[in-house]
Order: sequence, then structure tokens, then C-alpha cells
Amino acid sequence: MSLYQSQKAVKPKIEDVAGNFITGDKLKNLMDFLGFMRDNKLTPRWQSSNSWKVSYKGKGVCFIKIIGTSWFVMHSALTREKWFVGYDEYFPDELKKFVWENIKGGYCPNNCMGRSKTIFGKEFNDFCTCWAIRTENPDGAALECSKRVVLAIKSFIADLPAASKT
Repeated sequence: MSLYQSQKAVKPKIEDVAGNFITGDKLKNLMDFLGFMRDNKLTPRWQSSNSWKVSYKGKGVCFIKIIGTSWFVMHSALTREKWFVGYDEYFPDELKKFVWENIKGGYCPNNCMGRSKTIFGKEFNDFCTCWAIRTENPDGAALECSKRVVLAIKSFIADLPAASKT
């Protein structure tokens, strides 16, 4: 059974289907990440046949995707969302470096390649702005940094109403 077939009739929780496609340490790390999300009151909601969206106060934090036997944490807020401006202060230098290292070029299904964007003062060219920051099967330090990116975006979103009142 494919991931698409298993999700066709229902909108499953990622925990319920991940074990059908991912095994071993990859699955353990995904479950760790999902536990972290739950602990921080973030719930992945089924979005499409292989992805779950995580939002906070109606704003996108990340997507978790299963592709083949891999899982990905994907962020688009830094490159696509008009509300996501002035976020630099939420990211310490080591987290900015992690983001830069995980900006991906390559194929884009929405044909957004060829664009330029400045992220944390560094210009990037010819990359997918839909899913600019993609971490595949994060483990160890990459998993911890992925969690910190989620928390930084969540903190930024939490401060949005306060910033608009000043």
C-alpha cells in the first residue's frame, strides 16, 4: 500500500503511518521530533498525501513530509511569507548558520527556481523559495537545530500581536 492510498479515505496522524515507510533511527528521530512538537503545543495536521502542516496561531511553522523512506522538516516562512519580516533577532548566529547550510536548490514543482533572496544578510540565488529550508532525516545536532528553528518561528509568531500594537 502506498502512502497516498493509506491516506486517501482519512486524514491520518503522521504517527499512525510513519512506521509503514520509515524504520530504525529515522523513525526514532521522527517520533522524537513529534514528541517535541506535542510538548510545545504544536500539532502536525494532515495537508496532502505525504505532508503534515504545523501551524501556530494560524501561521505556518513548518511542514513534515515523508518521501519514500525519508522524512523532512521543511520551512517556507523565511522565504515566502509576507508576515515573516524582522525575524533576525530570533535566530542566534549558530542557528542562522544552520539555516544557511540547509537552503536547497534543485527542482521545484511550483517552478519558483531562479529567484534571489537575502536571508540573514546573505544572498542566495537559484533556489526553491517554496521549501527553501529542508532538513532530510535530521538526527543529532541537525535534529536539535531543527527544533530550535521551530521554536524561533513560534516565538516570532507569539510576538506578532505585541509588535503590531506598538
